[in-house]
Amino acid sequence: MIMLTGVSCLLSAQKKKEKDIWSGTYLMNEINKGVSTTTDTLVVTRIKDADPKEIPAKEKSDLARWSMTSKRDGGKDKIIIKRFLFDIEDDRDAYKEFGWTDLHKDGKMNCMDGGHFFICQTQPDTTVMFGKDESYVTKTGIFGIWLHYGVVELQKK
Repeated sequence: MIMLTGVSCLLSAQKKKEKDIWSGTYLMNEINKGVSTTTDTLVVTRIKDADPKEIPAKEKSDLARWSMTSKRDGGKDKIIIKRFLFDIEDDRDAYKEFGWTDLHKDGKMNCMDGGHFFICQTQPDTTVMFGKDESYVTKTGIFGIWLHYGVVELQKK
């Protein structure tokens, strides 16, 4: 009986997974002079965790990975994305650069890193500050920033 209880607890612990807030399809809306135009559809899918033997030591605190494809390019290019690193004990805080550490700690900001872009989720109708002078109001609560391109509003379908 004790053995069955132990096996049962082990199996239920293995089935517990954290909620995947990232996987899904997103309309990418470019905002130009207050007018929003859908310019692409992005598909984000949870994939196999990174192999700890194949990544830098600083990334080993979070092995979860997702892939992202663009329907505009026919889904040809699959980009691997990962959550912003946040490990205070090892002094790794990707939110710090933007002044969003407290928002993340309070569960109000989560971001993904794709190398030349990142995507963040917060509450709809939130004013997001970039430094002290720049801000952006996200209507959907999901936005992205592409290097050399700027801010886009994302809408999860």
